[in-house]
Amino acid sequence: MSPAHWVGWLAFAIASVAGSSSPPEQNSVRESKTSFVSGGKKITAEVFTPSTGEKFPGVIVLHGAAGMLMDGPAVRRFARALAENGFESFVVHYFDRTGTMFTRASEIGKNFENWRDCVNDAVDFVKARAESSGVGVFGYSLGGYLALAQGAHDPRVGAVVELAGAIEKNHVYLVKRLPPVLILHGDQDRRVPVENAYALEKILQRLSVAYEAKIYEGEGHVLSTAFQRDAADRAVHFFQRYLR
Repeated sequence: MSPAHWVGWLAFAIASVAGSSSPPEQNSVRESKTSFVSGGKKITAEVFTPSTGEKFPGVIVLHGAAGMLMDGPAVRRFARALAENGFESFVVHYFDRTGTMFTRASEIGKNFENWRDCVNDAVDFVKARAESSGVGVFGYSLGGYLALAQGAHDPRVGAVVELAGAIEKNHVYLVKRLPPVLILHGDQDRRVPVENAYALEKILQRLSVAYEAKIYEGEGHVLSTAFQRDAADRAVHFFQRYLR
């Protein structure tokens, strides 16, 4: 990973911490850790459980290519926001499947299917625990790619929210199904250009799938703090609509 990439990932982590006005442990959310097995490997899942109020199905939360080392503060913030609104959310350390801490773009191809298998096993785990007919998946960047890939293969996925993710260009015309999708993207994203968001929109239109899209003007791959809050709010409302 280049120094510029490290700066980007670091900004994402710092913005997430700076933008959180609440302490890590919320009165309305219980936080714990558990694990499941995928490909013979122990996979850690951080669980954010709502303690009161109306409850919704489980949501899997997936970090990006920097792994939990750098993306952890941001994805935990999203998971906590979901739990505060009734969703039991699961931050899945899918890099445990391949013993990865962070990954370069050149290394993603060889591991992608192993990670998607891990997400598939996570759906099994969450669906059994949450006892719900559908599971939501939220993914940032690489996690967004995985969330969409899982949604394209798995009818148990009831809705996907992807932030700065995409579907690989050579897979566009292979996609035959998707659940409802919320697209979140910065129009100045240089890592995953916004054209990918528009391409995903065309796929969803072709499949006649319900979707929403928010393109953040002037924002890059890493959303600024205010827009991270907005993205979390939109994710909550989208999952509330499609995972009831």
